[in-house]
Amino acid sequence: MKLVLVRHGETEWNKLGKFQGWQDIALNDRGLSQAKQSAQAVVEWQHSTVYSSPLKRTMQVAQEISKLGGKPVEQVPGLRELSLGDLEGVTGEEMRSGWPEVYAAWRDDPASVSMPKGESLLDLQERAWSALLELEQSHLKKENQDEALVVVSHNFAIRTLISKILGIPLSNFHRMSLSLSSICTVEIDERGRRLSGYNSTAHLSSENRPENR
Repeated sequence: MKLVLVRHGETEWNKLGKFQGWQDIALNDRGLSQAKQSAQAVVEWQHSTVYSSPLKRTMQVAQEISKLGGKPVEQVPGLRELSLGDLEGVTGEEMRSGWPEVYAAWRDDPASVSMPKGESLLDLQERAWSALLELEQSHLKKENQDEALVVVSHNFAIRTLISKILGIPLSNFHRMSLSLSSICTVEIDERGRRLSGYNSTAHLSSENRPENR
């Protein structure tokens, strides 16, 4: 079985360098263009249901995949982004000046940080991993197990899932980056899970290939 993990495209908050977690920000025009190109790439893999975080920016990507592939979209709350609490909508500079201790800890050991009135990376990893395992088990009960399992989610959520698959400690979280509208692929069989593709943006046109945000 192939697992296809798709990150959403650009929002205005991405463009402005603002942190976004559970805030329901829609894709901007560039993000919508990226979503269409991601959908064209994903439908090349045979899949049934498209699973998505319920936030607008991911659902817009999932709906583009659904339009091309003719398959339904199912919302999975466990695939939402990290809840940032008080840091929603804050820039890195604002975090450094307004929450200096949190900023320093986040840079030094991200695994040790719980966002003010929000979640920790471990909280995120545990709920996203639980959601993914449920999707895998449901997929394995289907007649055609060769169909890809397509999941549309977020930067931190996908990175914590990849960290889990590769056995990378969350303290090393900053050693990974994930571009907007990128695609990761994982092969799953009786031997376990193997990362076969990471942070691919080859499906995007040159004007849609983003900086990491």
